[in-house]
Amino acid sequence: MAFWNRLFKKESAVAEADKDDVSPSEPVAKPAEGAIVPGEGAKPGTGKVPKKGFLGKFESQVRRKVDSYVDNKADALLDDATRRAEQFRQETIDEVHSQAMKLLDVTETRIDEKLVEIEDLLEKRLRAELKMRLRAMLWTLVFVLIMAAVSFAYVWVKRSTGLDEKTNTEQVDK
Repeated sequence: MAFWNRLFKKESAVAEADKDDVSPSEPVAKPAEGAIVPGEGAKPGTGKVPKKGFLGKFESQVRRKVDSYVDNKADALLDDATRRAEQFRQETIDEVHSQAMKLLDVTETRIDEKLVEIEDLLEKRLRAELKMRLRAMLWTLVFVLIMAAVSFAYVWVKRSTGLDEKTNTEQVDK
């Protein structure tokens, strides 16, 4: 309850009631003679402290009971408010967490779709590149075979006409 007292900047009525009723077990410093004790209702200049009557003690007991009830009620309300605030905080955190997980799932799904799309595009490019290389190798092979056939035909025509022997004999004579 000290928190509420500091919050509202006033002394607790329980503390005031406790000032009025001093138990015999606690030593109390007595004011000097002729001193006026504030809050005691002493008449200025007399230095005497009036005694409490039956109504003063009853009022002090009622005040203590009321203050105790108010303190207990305030503590219960504060505990209830704290519990509700904690429950609200936990529910909010859970809701935010679930929303974040949903957004994360949506994002992951979109990323997975894009990855599949990119893999398909890369696969198509790879196949197209392989196809182009195979075509180039095939055309190279065709041209090599054609050149080989032309060379064989040239050599065969040259031997069948006898031109090959003339060049051989001329080279040997020299």
